[in-house]
Amino acid sequence: MKQIDIEIINVKNISKMKASFPLEKGLYAFVGENGCGKSNLMLALSLIVKTSSSHMLTSNDLSPDSHIKIKIGESEDFWFCKSGRLTTGKFGQIKDRKSPKVRKVLIASTHMDGFYEGSIFYGRRFDDFNIIDRFMSNPKMKESLIEADSFVRETLGYILHNDTGYYPNLKKIKTRAIAEENNFKGIPYFNEINGHIISQYRMSSGESMLISLIDFINNLVIKNVRKNNDILFLIDEVELALHPAAVYRLIKTLEKLISDASSNLIIYFSTHSSELIHRISPKNIFYIENINGDVEIINPCYPNYAVRNLYVPNGFDFLLLVEDELAKSLVEKVIREYKLSNSKLCCVLPCGGWSQILKLHYDMITYNTLGVGKSIISILDGDAKDDVKEAEKKYSDYKKLRKSFLPIPSIEKYLRKKCILDKDRDFIKLINDKYFNIRSLTDIIHDYENDRRTQTHSDKDGKAFYKILISNLKKSGITEDAFITYLCDDICSYESISDFANKLKSLLS
Repeated sequence: MKQIDIEIINVKNISKMKASFPLEKGLYAFVGENGCGKSNLMLALSLIVKTSSSHMLTSNDLSPDSHIKIKIGESEDFWFCKSGRLTTGKFGQIKDRKSPKVRKVLIASTHMDGFYEGSIFYGRRFDDFNIIDRFMSNPKMKESLIEADSFVRETLGYILHNDTGYYPNLKKIKTRAIAEENNFKGIPYFNEINGHIISQYRMSSGESMLISLIDFINNLVIKNVRKNNDILFLIDEVELALHPAAVYRLIKTLEKLISDASSNLIIYFSTHSSELIHRISPKNIFYIENINGDVEIINPCYPNYAVRNLYVPNGFDFLLLVEDELAKSLVEKVIREYKLSNSKLCCVLPCGGWSQILKLHYDMITYNTLGVGKSIISILDGDAKDDVKEAEKKYSDYKKLRKSFLPIPSIEKYLRKKCILDKDRDFIKLINDKYFNIRSLTDIIHDYENDRRTQTHSDKDGKAFYKILISNLKKSGITEDAFITYLCDDICSYESISDFANKLKSLLS
């Protein structure tokens, strides 16, 4: 059986790992608790499909003896640390399309065609984020676009909305040559709504992630003229960007694709999603345990074993639906500090935007998804109140759903409000002193306010400001996950949450 043999030594939180994974057509899953090394393993495997993944590891993630050994059949690569970066020490040359110059590129003997989608914040879908606005400011921009292929339009609509006709005006840049002329690494997509063009990077995280994935499927699988070649897809934590129902339809789509494809299509997920795990064969589930850096892998692994530590068991009393990981952290902290879970089991589940939460909540109630004796509560971001009121006018059944709102808007809007709109000096000092020890938050704010892109676009959702903050945090060695966890503590100490806690207490009684 064809397989990947991989050894990882001293890379991030993995001190030692040695394992083999099949390269046979099918769906596979890496599962395990937070911090076990799933994403690090996916990043290491991504070196097979894109050597540029090595740039995602810095000197803070490596030590002088760090290495990754990958073997596929007779081909082998030894990635070692040099000057704080991973390299194979093997280079090739490619001709630059824009000029007669020849570029030196890192190469790998184990290379395969494929796709790597990193986490919701650091995936490749954001590679071109910083230059898209300049492209769209060109008056002749529309002349560079064509209608997206029907497979991409219809698949996107089906997965996200169960409607193949949901994106009739989805477009993309005509050719790779045009994309490269505008310095894009990929080929961005655009959606036209009421005459307005919206870039892929201004769409939701779920839309942006899926467009990139479906585009690769279209080019590597649907249009593929080569038969029986190996294609490797690596998708990290897809559930962070997608509604559970969308995850279900994605899996159905991929299962059919694998069944129909003449190519040897191999898809690996790292996931916490019970919906996804339960659709994968036990022999294709790899449970990762990290014991002080030494990684052990359990395979085969049955789904109920895999999710036993990832989800509260089926005996929970309350299911709380929230929008994202920050909301989950905040709600769980309030439940702990106010002792709201006494004599009851509560499960907090991130599900996406407010509209997705309410639809899921309504469907679960309507179809009695959870069974008898279990209650569902929707906890929505504070900035969704007006939208929810309008939705309740349109769908009167939404009024009956048990719900509450966080004392803050989304994380991006909250940070922008405090730092940019309100100029809250106490909050800025608090955040600056705790996290920005290399470059001050005041300087970052100043640069943001004087950036031409900020002056051109309002950034009402705060995503651009948030992206700048995270970029500077990485330079300080602070991960985004850690920042979100600590920021939750800061919010609870800085904002009055007693009213929210009291409301939550009444909902849990």
